[in-house]
Amino acid sequence: MDKQIVLVIGGPGKSGSSTIAKMLADYFQLELIQGGKAFKEIAKGKEFNSLEDFYRYSSPSEILKIDKEVDDRLRSIAKRGNVIIDSKVFAALSTIENIPCSAKVWIDASLDVRVKRAFEKEVSENDGKLINVLKKYEIRRNLSSRYKYDRRRYKNLYGIDYDHQEKYNDLVIDNSDQSPDQTFNLIIKFLKDAGIKK
Repeated sequence: MDKQIVLVIGGPGKSGSSTIAKMLADYFQLELIQGGKAFKEIAKGKEFNSLEDFYRYSSPSEILKIDKEVDDRLRSIAKRGNVIIDSKVFAALSTIENIPCSAKVWIDASLDVRVKRAFEKEVSENDGKLINVLKKYEIRRNLSSRYKYDRRRYKNLYGIDYDHQEKYNDLVIDNSDQSPDQTFNLIIKFLKDAGIKK
């Protein structure tokens, strides 16, 4: 395996990109760095109850400061190599800044599918207890507003065209009708065809 491999996996909330990033990290035996997790850890240190509250009540300059801190970390990690980066923005950022990556993959799914996945996760985490049907509308609102917020935020930060991920990624997959294994296998085939192997 190429020891300087850098794979970037991204996607909107509940698209399954983090699941696929973990599967790829296991397959290639590489370190997994999650940009969203790093952001959440920093935001939690600000003593908000949720990430949504952090976005709602923080100043734009405070959010921008954390964004830049996380992106700086990802830049240095990518330059070190031998890593899987799970991030909504790093494929575009690395394209704009000419940071070498072995491959960049964007995983998408329709909003309806992402809402369904998030709702099913809520049910499973609550031991199958009945979850208020209004929760589904809340999830839809949160996922939709988060996507719009990310689109505006990354446009302002880096000039990224968030709706056109094909500009920044080597492979864009709509996995609305795929299982995680199907998506994973499709990516592995793409990587093997590109000469990126274990």
